[in-house]
This record gives sequence, C-alpha cells and structure tokens, in this order.
Amino acid sequence: MHRALRFLLLLLVLGPALPAPAADDFYKGKTITLVVANAAGGGYDLYARLLARHLGRHIPGEPGIVVKYQPGAGGMLMANAIYGTAPRDGLTIGLMARANPLERVLGNPAAKFENESFTWLGTAASFQDDAYCLVVRADSPVRSIADAQGAEPPLVFGGVAAGGTDTDLLLIARSVFGLNLRLIRGYGGVPDINLAIRRGEVDGQAIGTSALRNTMADWLSAGKLRFLVQFGHETRWQGLPEVPTARELARTADERALIELAELPLKMARPFIAPPELPAGRAAILQEAFMATQRDPAYLMEAKDLQIDISPLSGDQIGQVLQRLAGSPPALIQRYKDILAAKCR
Repeated sequence: MHRALRFLLLLLVLGPALPAPAADDFYKGKTITLVVANAAGGGYDLYARLLARHLGRHIPGEPGIVVKYQPGAGGMLMANAIYGTAPRDGLTIGLMARANPLERVLGNPAAKFENESFTWLGTAASFQDDAYCLVVRADSPVRSIADAQGAEPPLVFGGVAAGGTDTDLLLIARSVFGLNLRLIRGYGGVPDINLAIRRGEVDGQAIGTSALRNTMADWLSAGKLRFLVQFGHETRWQGLPEVPTARELARTADERALIELAELPLKMARPFIAPPELPAGRAAILQEAFMATQRDPAYLMEAKDLQIDISPLSGDQIGQVLQRLAGSPPALIQRYKDILAAKCR
C-alpha cells in the first residue's frame, strides 16, 4: 500500500514534465487532393503546384498532395463542389477563383455557397508585388487609355466565362473610362487567350503580370506587349512605374468606388479553401500548415525563381476582406451588376 502511494505521488510530481501527446497522425499515409478552379497552365496553376510541392512537409504525417482541375462557370463549379459535395474530412482543399466571393455578394444565382462558411486557409498572394493589367499587342495603334477610348475599329479582348477577374475588370474599365472595347468570352483559360493574342485573333487581355511572365515571357522580353492601365494599387506599383493606375484615372468618387470594388478580390488573389464544418483539429492543422508554408525558405526560393508574388494573408485576414465585401453599399452593388450585365460584343 505504501509503495503504491509513493508511486502515485511520484506521478503527481512528474506529471507536468511528461511529454505531450503525439500530434494528430490522421494524415500519415494519406493523400490530400488540391482542386484548382481554373484550367492548367495559368497563374492559378503555378500557385497550386508550388503549394503542393511544399505543403505536406508542414502537416503532421506528411501526406502527399495531388493537384486536380475543375474549371467551369468562372470557377463556380469548383467552389460549389467544395462547399456542397466534397468530403468534410480534411483530405480535400481547393484554390478558388478570386472573384467568386464577389459573385456571391452580387447575387449571382450560380454561386451556391456562403462565403463565410468555407474553411479559409489563406491566400498566397495579395498583390503587394504584382499588378493586374489591361495588356495589348505592341503593334496595336492604341498606346494609352485615351487612345482606347476612340479606337477604330474597337479593341478586341479575350476573356473566360462570366464571373472572372479578367471579365469584371474589363467591363468595369470599359464603362468607367469609356473604352471602345469588345470582349469575346468563352476562352478556356490564360493559355488559350495567349494563343489568340499570338495569332492576332484578339488585341489583348486583362491579366496579372506574374502570370504573364510565366506564360508569355518571350513576348514580354521582345517588347511585343504594351500595358495600358494597372489595377490592384492606389499608387503605381514599382514594377510598372510608367503605367497609370485605374484609381488615378478615375474622375469621380463613384468611378473610384467601382474600381475599388472590382479590385477587392485582388486582396485575396490566390485563395485556398477547405469545405465547411471540418473537424476543428484538422482545420487548424491545415490553416497552420498553409501559413507555415508561406514562410518556408525552400518554397520562397522557388517562388522567386518563378517570379511570382508571395504576400500571404491568413484565413482570419481573408475574413476581414469578406466583411468589406459584405458591407458594400447596395447602390454600388447594383451599379456593378448593371455593368456586368451589359452586352459584351
């Protein structure tokens, strides 16, 4: 009896010094599927494959990561699937099209999800070292936004389906700046639009500079592309000091408000999500692993080689962006919707 009491006392004394329980080993030997809302070969694909090469090291059990693609409806197909049908076990994550949360606020009936209900892992980029631009072939006679206002024949831009950043920014720019611009939608993704530009089928597109560097580097280095205006910055980004920002070209407070709303998705330029209602422990593991990857020296070195912007925000910080979206004045939302509903051709 005395020996047993002494043993219990020893446990009480040593208890705080005992090792903590082992980390959740749920992911050991498993594979996480990373679903991309856009086609292979563009900017989203670059970020998805980069994350897939490094994320597993930061998750207990070091699971494998496989990348799959589910483009369609401007990214809505993937967002709806992650929200509604993907298993809620922590083995499926997604890279959402950045404009999808805005589409939900605009009341797009195709957006069958609630923004706040996703498990937000974070965004790999918030456009601190990138810019979204209207870009045309350098052999076009249009050299500025002023030229584009009176372009004859109209400038022809290629775009993907409705609900993408490229489409939204083009239509907002056309309305705000009075551009003589015709938008042809329906291209499968950036590679298809790039090919159309190379062939002379279209004059230009709206695209991020990092995506452009990785998909049309030869044309950039040869001076075959011209930047008309940049979005995503209040003042000119250091990478394009000669290119005016959309905000500086805005003439009224209403025009500026439209531009700022169109630019808000760029704050979560590469947003990674998981389904709603994940087990709390697994959600925390994924969120912590995502942000740890953004600080990983090997990840950052590879991103530098790819010349892509890494300016991450956490899931909580994305929540703040979503609050700004949700708080947009109804009149501004209606004006935005009216512009997007305009005929493209």
